[in-house]
Amino acid sequence: MKIAIFGGLGTLASEFVVQAMVASHFVSWFIHTDDELTDTSLETPAYRDTIRIVRGSSDILSKYQETIAGCDAVVVAFDARYTQPSSWVHQQRLIQTAMRRESVQRILVITTHGAGDSQRRLDWSTWAKLNVDQVRYMLFGQVDMCWSIVAQYTAQEDVVTSSETLETRDGGSGVDSDDKLPHRDWALQWTILRPGLLTEGPATGTYLASHDHIFGGHISYADVSDCAIKALEENMDIGECFSVAYSARVA
Repeated sequence: MKIAIFGGLGTLASEFVVQAMVASHFVSWFIHTDDELTDTSLETPAYRDTIRIVRGSSDILSKYQETIAGCDAVVVAFDARYTQPSSWVHQQRLIQTAMRRESVQRILVITTHGAGDSQRRLDWSTWAKLNVDQVRYMLFGQVDMCWSIVAQYTAQEDVVTSSETLETRDGGSGVDSDDKLPHRDWALQWTILRPGLLTEGPATGTYLASHDHIFGGHISYADVSDCAIKALEENMDIGECFSVAYSARVA
C-alpha cells in the first residue's frame, strides 16, 4: 500500500513509519519544516522508492495534498508532546479536504481509549476541586483552553465521523470556481483506533490526563502501530471505533 502519515515526529507516527516500511509499504510522511530526522538518509534518493518526506507548515493545505497524492490510505496519529492539541481539529479538517481533492477515502485515526465519552460538558465541580490552578480559565470563560487531551481527541473524532472538511464546513469558501472536485459522491471510509487505558486518580478523573497517562504502561507503541497496519491491510473495521490495551510487550 501507499500510506500517508500525519503526526510528525511523534513517537507513534515514527513507530508506524518504521513498521510500514518493514512491511514493504510506501510511506508519505508529513513533518514540520524545521524537524530534524534521526536518520537523515531517509531524504536521500536512495529511499525515494520507499518513503516520501514532505516538509511544511501545518496550516498549508497544498502540503497536505502533496503528502496524500497517490496514496491508498491516510493514518493520523497526533502526539500532544509534538503537536498542540488545540490544532488537531483544524488539521483533521485540512487532511479530509486534501483527501477529498485527491480522491482518497480510507483513513485510520488513532486517538485514545475513552475519547468518545469526553465532551465539552465536563463535571465542573470535580474538575475545579482537583485542578485549582485551572479555575482561572473558567473565570474568564476560556473554556477551550482547559480542554484536555482526551476531549481534544473526542473533537477530532467528531470531525472524522461526520466527514467534516473545510469545504463542507464553510460551504465551499476559499475554493476556486474552476477547482472541480473529482467525486461528488466522495465519502470517508474511516476507522478509529483508541489505544491504552486511562488510570484512576485525579490526573485522569478530571479529563486532564497527560499523554503519558494515556499510553503509559498499558500498550506499546509498536503494538498500536501493528494494529493500525493490520486494519489497513485487511480493510477492517470501516465505520467502527475500537479500543485495545494490555499488549504482551507490556503486560
